[in-house]
Amino acid sequence: MDKPFHRLAKGSSYLLLGNVTSSVVGAIFWILLAKIIDAQHIGASMVVVALMTTLVAFTGSGIQQALAKYVAEYNTNKDYAKAKRVIRLGLIVSLIISFIVAVIILFLADSIGLAYSSSSISNESIALLIALASITYIPSNAIVASLSSIYTAYHKAQYVLLLTAVFQASRLAVALALAFYGLNALAIIAGFSIASIISALLGYIVMLRISKGYAKDSNSKDDKISVKSILTFSGFNYIAAGMITLRNQIGVLTIGTFNIEASAFYGISSLIANVVGNVMLSIAGVLLPTASEELAKGNKDSVRSLFSVALRVALIINGFLVLILLIEPNYILRLISHSYTEAGGALRILVIAYLINSTSMMISSLLNAMNKARDIAVRESIASLVIIALTLSLVPLMGIEGAAYALLIGSLVNLILSYMLVRRHGFILPLGVYKASLSIGIAAVIGYIALTLVNSTLIALALALLVHASFAFAVKAITKKEAIEIMSIIASIVGKR
Repeated sequence: MDKPFHRLAKGSSYLLLGNVTSSVVGAIFWILLAKIIDAQHIGASMVVVALMTTLVAFTGSGIQQALAKYVAEYNTNKDYAKAKRVIRLGLIVSLIISFIVAVIILFLADSIGLAYSSSSISNESIALLIALASITYIPSNAIVASLSSIYTAYHKAQYVLLLTAVFQASRLAVALALAFYGLNALAIIAGFSIASIISALLGYIVMLRISKGYAKDSNSKDDKISVKSILTFSGFNYIAAGMITLRNQIGVLTIGTFNIEASAFYGISSLIANVVGNVMLSIAGVLLPTASEELAKGNKDSVRSLFSVALRVALIINGFLVLILLIEPNYILRLISHSYTEAGGALRILVIAYLINSTSMMISSLLNAMNKARDIAVRESIASLVIIALTLSLVPLMGIEGAAYALLIGSLVNLILSYMLVRRHGFILPLGVYKASLSIGIAAVIGYIALTLVNSTLIALALALLVHASFAFAVKAITKKEAIEIMSIIASIVGKR
């Protein structure tokens, strides 16, 4: 296969391993803590984490996209001095914006806590958690996210995996240690904050070492860059990424104002469902710099082929995870506690919603590579407003399933708008993409019928996965050559570990 696909597959594999590590350790993190800490404190911590995650997206995600795009483009042209200038600008902007937002939230902590005064957790306790997270987690996590984009732009995604592993291990160790001392929700927030600070410090040291290796053979006669263009591009992505995160977290934030325990059930289900997007999000993270490099060379046909293959392969791989969670979601939820099975119906809906969301994210990466950040911001804002409005309307009527339906409907709106936009620029989805989606649908139906007839989750899952794999190869939604290439890349990566 061509080099662009190889770079995309290799980088995506590292990011996927990072996401898998994050998902597995994250699942262990919440399962263990849910057995130590009651659902009320889990719900309170999830509300705070949801708020902080949303704020980090608004304070850091815009500059992350700019770093991935412009560093990759400058490195392609051997303008290494300009690339370093962009990195310095990006980290400074990220730190300044996140610090300002952190201070604002610190002063508003008491007021935000009042919104959850109806819960069994006092608003003073939630305000304390918000204050702690704002001054520690927001700035440090914004830096970590920016550093991850820099690694991806340099095609050093293995360091994203490193930071992910460090963060997850530190978070788990700190939170468990403090939870045993009875700190409950405070233990969870402290785990997030301390782990993020450790990752930021380590990540910055690694970034300095990477950038030093690109000092020679530079074509840059000066290091002047268009700050205005970079900040404009970042500004639209701040809006887009912030709205994406807000719509994913609005369910937890809204449910928590009615029932803090229900926010824990929905939050855990949302974390589990988010696993299905890992493959696509991993590919989307590498697609932006890879496509930017190819477009900078004038290879639009290469980008078109790259996008088609990436989307097909991502859907096929994601299909296996989708089927596991669709057929019997309560099988996973029971591992935490039987009380969490209350969210089984919502989990099924969320699985489909996150699959659609991650597909839209891949399209967004392609559009960002084409410098269409403004169009992305408009599209994401429309879809997010639909989700927010539906969430506020449906949660009082339907509870956690109302939040899940709101996310699903808004995600469909977003995907339709995304495809309309990308099609205008000459990127039409090939038949193979529809075949991949059909493979998932057929396998899900057969698996669900099998579950009803034989009442065995393992048999139903095995049959569904076999049907998905067989059908995908039969209709050539994925070819043997592509499968072998991907497996060889992953094997080479694992062999180096």
